[in-house]
Amino acid sequence: MPKKRKILFFSAPIGAGHTRAAQAVRTAMLRQDPDAEVKITNIFDFFSPMVGQLILKIYLTILSLFPPAYGLMYRWGNKDVSASLISQIINWFLASRMHRLILDYRPDAIVCTHATPAGLAAYLAKYHGMKVPITAVITDYAVHRLWVYPEMERYFVANSSLCTVLEGFGIERSRVDSVGIPVEQAFGATYSRELVCRQLGLAADKKTLLVMGGGAGVLPMDEIILLCDELEEPLQIMVVTGNNRVMYNKIETLMPSLKCTLRLFGYVNNIHELMGAADLLISKPGGLTASEALCAGLPILVYKPIPGQEEANTAYLIKHGVAVRADSLDEIRTHLLNLLSDTDTLDYMGRQAMALGRPQAADTIAATIFSQVCS
Repeated sequence: MPKKRKILFFSAPIGAGHTRAAQAVRTAMLRQDPDAEVKITNIFDFFSPMVGQLILKIYLTILSLFPPAYGLMYRWGNKDVSASLISQIINWFLASRMHRLILDYRPDAIVCTHATPAGLAAYLAKYHGMKVPITAVITDYAVHRLWVYPEMERYFVANSSLCTVLEGFGIERSRVDSVGIPVEQAFGATYSRELVCRQLGLAADKKTLLVMGGGAGVLPMDEIILLCDELEEPLQIMVVTGNNRVMYNKIETLMPSLKCTLRLFGYVNNIHELMGAADLLISKPGGLTASEALCAGLPILVYKPIPGQEEANTAYLIKHGVAVRADSLDEIRTHLLNLLSDTDTLDYMGRQAMALGRPQAADTIAATIFSQVCS
């Protein structure tokens, strides 16, 4: 009887996308090998919940109030040697906890969907003699230097240009696979707009916007909704606030005064259906959200990308004609007026998005890890 394959994922809840990528690949692995044992671990579990919540609160505060500060840290970490030293200190502090988990679980392969656990696993391989092969799934359209370690067995990246970036960091091209960012299989499926709209109580023949702020709801969604409500064209708006209960309550308070049709959601598991019913997504440009929209053929209006990977994601999307960028509410209004009155452009962006999407990325990553890493 063949040995059951065991795969251990390490992610981090700094944005929901890293965990969603791990879940997408895990689901693909279990489709391909139902007997496999696949575990997803959050590195915040290595310290107390209070510390984890504090780190997340600081991160979200920086994103909300001081986005340029995040950009400075991102660029500093990508260029300054001292950033690697700080990374080494973090690795030293957390490595023993990760090592105990690995020794207990005894995986055939480790998969990292966030740079911090990738650095930790590489540290264990370099300084503690860990022999388990490590792979990295990079979840943005950019590669930060803190992803780069010679101990990494394989890299999975969004596109071929990132292969070149990794080569520039000294990673052999043979160790990098350009497969796309992994999303759940549902985003590659085709949905009946009429059916989804009927289920949501929406009209299939009206322009429909989907407004999302990411898993943490970091977006001035209430202001965007008020702006949309002022437009002459009658709109339908679906709003997903994620885990941001404060924003949910703000929008709920606004609803009785709105003339547009609005459907309000908190955290949901059917984003693929909402994307299938929408004509345009207004969102932050997280790598997973962008990739899901591409697979759904949904054009994107990006609002105020944060310097760093969000800037890189936005540049990639605009370059390929699937997105426009707004850095103010006035610019959102201008883009909406243009796009909603120009069906040809909106349709073109949707076709470009569909062509750029990589809905098979999760299956490709799963198959490659099984055949080349675990063999």
